[in-house]
Parts: sequence; C-alpha cells; structure tokens
Amino acid sequence: MVRTPHARADTGLPQVVGAYTQLTGDGRYTGLGMEGVHHAMVAFAAMHKVTRSARQRSIFEALLDRVLDADPTYMGFLLGVQVLADSFLASHQQLLDNVHGYAASLVERFAANPDQLLRKGDIRTLTGNASFLIAYANFRKRHESKRDAGLPTVREIDAVATALLDRIVELQFTLPEATSRFDNPRLAGGFPHLVEGPDGSMGSWDVRTWSPAMLSLEQYAAVRALAEGFGRYRRQSYRRAAAAAARPLLATTEIDPNLVYAGEPPGFPLDGAELEFGEETGEMLYAITYGWSPNAVADLGTALRALLVHDVTVPRSRSWAQTYWRGMPPESVLDARSFRAGLAAKLAFTHRFVEATQLPVPPDFPWIDLPRATYPGTGDDDLRRGGWYDGSGRGAMSAVYSRIALNGYVASGGSNARMLLRAGRWWESMIVWA
Repeated sequence: MVRTPHARADTGLPQVVGAYTQLTGDGRYTGLGMEGVHHAMVAFAAMHKVTRSARQRSIFEALLDRVLDADPTYMGFLLGVQVLADSFLASHQQLLDNVHGYAASLVERFAANPDQLLRKGDIRTLTGNASFLIAYANFRKRHESKRDAGLPTVREIDAVATALLDRIVELQFTLPEATSRFDNPRLAGGFPHLVEGPDGSMGSWDVRTWSPAMLSLEQYAAVRALAEGFGRYRRQSYRRAAAAAARPLLATTEIDPNLVYAGEPPGFPLDGAELEFGEETGEMLYAITYGWSPNAVADLGTALRALLVHDVTVPRSRSWAQTYWRGMPPESVLDARSFRAGLAAKLAFTHRFVEATQLPVPPDFPWIDLPRATYPGTGDDDLRRGGWYDGSGRGAMSAVYSRIALNGYVASGGSNARMLLRAGRWWESMIVWA
C-alpha cells in the first residue's frame, strides 16, 4: 500500500508544541507532552463533528499536524472507528491511509499468529479491534474503489472480526461460572479484565470486590462490539451475548438517590457510595465503586446506542435466562418495545448527565455531604470553565477523562453544540503553542 505524505494544513495558527494531560486541584497544568496532544486531537475531532466550528477545525488540523509529524503512521482502534464515522476525518488522506494500514496489520497478524489477537492482552483491546474491523468492513462495502488493490478483502476482514467476536462470546462469564469461580453472581455476562487471565485477574485488585469496575468501561466496549457484530452478521450468538453483557443495564428505570444526589441539575454522585443491588428487575445504570463520572456515563451512552441501532433484544429463552439470569427477566425486559423504550430513556439520561455536570456548575450546587474542601471550586474560574472534574468530582481535571466524556457524548448522539463550544475553550487552555 502506498502512503500519501502528510500535507500540513494552512490553519493560520502557530505550531503545536504539546498539550497537558491534567489540571490539578490547585490549578497547575501537568504532564506536557504528546499524550495530551493525542487526547486533544481526538477531543477536537469529536467536538467539531457537532459544532462544525471553523476555529475547532483549525485547532484539530494543527494538532493533527503535530501527531503525524511525530508518527506518520499513527493509528489505533479508537481513532480508527472515529475516522470511519466522520466524513471530515476520512477526507484527510493520511488518516485514511493509516486506517487502511491498521486494518491490514490486524489481518496480517491474525494470519501469522491468531492467538496473538485472540488470547493476549486486555479485554478492551480485543473488543476494540472487533469494533474497528466491523466499522472498517462496513466502510469498505460503502466505498469500493480501485484503490482497494493491495488491501485485505472484505471477506478477510470479516473472517478476523468474527473470530474476535466468537472469542468474546467464549470469554463471557455465565451465571454458574460467576458464582462458582468468583462467588459473585453479579459478574454474570461480564468478562475477564485480562484475556489471558483464566481467573479474570485484575492484577493486585480482588476481582470479587472490584467486580463493579469490570462492569463499567470494559463492559460497555464489549456490549458495543457484540451489538455491532449482530448488526453486521446477524448471528444469534452475538445477540444473546450482547443482551447478557447488557444485563446490568436492562431493567434500570430509576436513578437510585443513594447513588446520585438528586438536584437540579442532577448532582455529582456520592464518591464511594455503598452499592445497593436490587433484584434483577432493577439493577443500576452504572455500577463502579468510585461513583458515577461524566466520562463513564457518556461511554455508557455508546453501549445503549449500539443496542438500539442494531436492534438487540432479550431472547425469550429459558436456557438463556438460566445461563445469565436468576429466574426469568420481567416482561418489561422481554418485550422488545418496552425494552427499547427503556434503552432510549437511559440514553437520553446520559446526555443530560454530561451536559449538567460541565463546569461551571451553579454556586449552590448540591455537593452531597462530603466536605466542600474536596472540591476546589465550582469551575466558575477561567482555569476550569467548560471542562469536567475527574471521575466522580475529584479536584483534578484530566485530558483522558474529558476526552472519553466528549467522545462518548458525541458518538452516542449528543448534539448540544453550545456545550461543546465551551468544552473547546477549556481544551484550548491545555495546548501549548510555539
């Protein structure tokens, strides 16, 4: 494959030196380097998809120049999916060439050593590569051209994608496995953190007590991949697995006030809240021991949207229920119409949550019962205006968490351009120019 040399865009802006990865609680910018540039580039691409702001486009182009100058072949599964979903990004020939190159490398690695892709690494890499290859196969089907010579065929791409999806299904914990191996039936439908860890190892963390974390960001990526796989290949095994992976989300109809402080707008969650699981008819929208956070709630939205777009429903199957559910799911879950309505309502909530927790929040914002000193301000100062605190309200603000919040919000259909323009101004403060 012949790569097109990168042509620097005429942005009218100075060159990017780097970008910070964090703004600390006491107002110091830290972590200047390329990692911050990567996050900023992806964030501006997401924001521009909605705002179509000329300034955000110019800043994205300047960040892209910096990234490609440092690494002309830069690409990964997260950025690849973003490029394939945005015609503006795909119009950048070197980005598109790098997408082709990344896809070709996955196909080549699979042909040379399938176990390297199927049985090594963490679950997010496995699910991320599956989502990327599905998106790439769909893109190639829509944009067939003579330039495809030398690239893997759609049939070859599909062969690798389905092998990855089959492996994801194989790794999924059944109810008996979750109970016997971990003494935690809440892991039913979940996945090991490390693909090669037979016990679902999370390093030094106890998988039993950290199970909620395993059902958050990593779970959402698995739901997306399986739902997308069902959408493209219509294999019932992917539908059944996607429904099982979404099990903790299926029946949530109310927000537990013990987990999210009810306010107007919705409050930050209680950091370290005790997790109260109800019956299978009402599990939590987002379960993680250090609270709800804008980035995770936004990422949840991408899983909900994937279930809706690809028409995943819950099987009316006793064998499925015995594998993943205690008893039978309620009719509200089994009925396709009410199930989809519930998903749509939860998706709308994720958008409202991200919009409501952007800084600055009102001076009388209900900070629950934690000491106000936990929070360095409401974000009404110029340093924080337009961003989000890390996690569930901790004082620092990071590029990675903010980028996840923005990507998830936009990818799941969030469209508040005014909010994204404010976010862009915060991101500009993180960039250092020549």
